[in-house]
Amino acid sequence: MIIRNVTVIDGQRAAPIADAEVVVTDGRFSAIRTAADARPAASGAFVFDARGGYLVPGLWESHTHLGGLASFKPENERAKYISELLTEFLSGGVTSVVDLGGPLETELAARDYRSRATDTAAGLFFAGPVFTGINGWPVLDDPERASIAYQTDNADTAYRRALELADQVDFIKCIYDGEPGAPDKLPLDALKAIVAAAHEKGRKVLVHVHERIDLEEAVASGADGIEHAFRPQDPRSTAEARDIAALLTETNTYYCPTLVTWEQIARNGEAGYLQTLVDDGFATPEDIPQITSRPIYGREFPRHSAQDARVRFDYAMRTLALMHDAGVKITAGSDVAMLMPSRPAALLRELQLLAKAGLPLPAVLAAGTRHSAEKIGQQTTTPGTITVGSVADALLLDADPYADIAHLVDRSHHVGTVRAGRPSWDENHPAS
Repeated sequence: MIIRNVTVIDGQRAAPIADAEVVVTDGRFSAIRTAADARPAASGAFVFDARGGYLVPGLWESHTHLGGLASFKPENERAKYISELLTEFLSGGVTSVVDLGGPLETELAARDYRSRATDTAAGLFFAGPVFTGINGWPVLDDPERASIAYQTDNADTAYRRALELADQVDFIKCIYDGEPGAPDKLPLDALKAIVAAAHEKGRKVLVHVHERIDLEEAVASGADGIEHAFRPQDPRSTAEARDIAALLTETNTYYCPTLVTWEQIARNGEAGYLQTLVDDGFATPEDIPQITSRPIYGREFPRHSAQDARVRFDYAMRTLALMHDAGVKITAGSDVAMLMPSRPAALLRELQLLAKAGLPLPAVLAAGTRHSAEKIGQQTTTPGTITVGSVADALLLDADPYADIAHLVDRSHHVGTVRAGRPSWDENHPAS
């Protein structure tokens, strides 16, 4: 396949490549060149004229939970359901999905199902069960949720289990949330043991945190990524954000704030929030009755109060730009989509919120592509960039995403996607 007359934003360099020709061979980018260096198409090649279009790396959803979501389906339907969700993600421009915790059997079955499927869907990377304390979050007192977590209070056991798990998953996830010393919080020595085991197997470790001290201890333990914006001790001061930014930059630790999670939890039950989503293009008036009929609507979210969520959201929105300026590598993940019409819409909202928080638009794109791939160690084969040799995942837009965030997050600007070299274009877009 050859895509011609397109502006390429490769996700690495600052300057777009205008009037380019992109060649895809055997599911990978094999050439990226200017029109002056264009060559005749090989016999039988599909040539697509993308004149006026912008080709960007396919988007990454770097924090969601498909395996856990599928647990509400009958066991024999779960793998197919996850596959359907991955197809839905692809329709939203998302070519890679990172599942941060779910039953191992379900996620392995979903991967096997996708390997046999003939339709195109987003790629799946997963952690399997998360590590937590005894009856810790997300299990608490619900035995039916036990399959989504390994509960431990022993470093030796945690180390051995992490070694076993690392051979079956793409990365490892830990929950480090709770009162220090409480049985429901993963012990610090167990966290260190899990990180050591994962790194021994060449796997990255992502750590869910709540307080600033959780983040600092996770980084000191060798965490590769921090999940969720931390709650500051003094929300009025930006000093904590500057300190954390210096720590994350020095250790090259990735930061996934999940802004849209805290926005939804903080404003759950507010009709005005749903209208905001409509006004911003992430929902339609027809979506509202379906959203308000969900059991979670208007109810307090487990473990995280609306007040706590608002503090974390407001502080992150005030300080993410200074963290970016300090060199922090920010990634885009939406986590929950409880008030969104779809899971892809939650990620697109997250990207918009990053822009609203003051990140430059190239940094927003990096958060939703390259940084998310790097966070889980996929920068070699699926790097979230348009580079020769990498898997050909891309999103074609009809307007410049560096001119307006709406050009990236408004799906009316999405012409189509390429997933592992397989194109899916808008039928009304001309091809030659």
